Amino acid sequence: MKALPVLLFMGLAGLALPAIAVDYYKLPDIKRLDKDVYRSASVIIETRFCHHATTGEQALLKYEGPGEYQVIWADHSTCDVEKVVELDKSDTNLASK
Repeated sequence: MKALPVLLFMGLAGLALPAIAVDYYKLPDIKRLDKDVYRSASVIIETRFCHHATTGEQALLKYEGPGEYQVIWADHSTCDVEKVVELDKSDTNLASK
């Protein structure tokens, strides 16, 4: 009789979904450059249908999986991200514009 609960548990454990790791990255002094284009200190972010007007607030970049990101603004609104491009250290002139 003890074998049945153990076998049932092992069967259910095999069906469990893997945990999804979510990481957050700070986006200090993020600014809007153009429609759906934002810049922070070291990244350019292309969003999808994001109309958040910012001139230098703090935000978070939420990594949800390969190619899946969201920007979380200080007012807790979110924008889906199409692309994140890290700026090279040699691109500091571009980053300061």
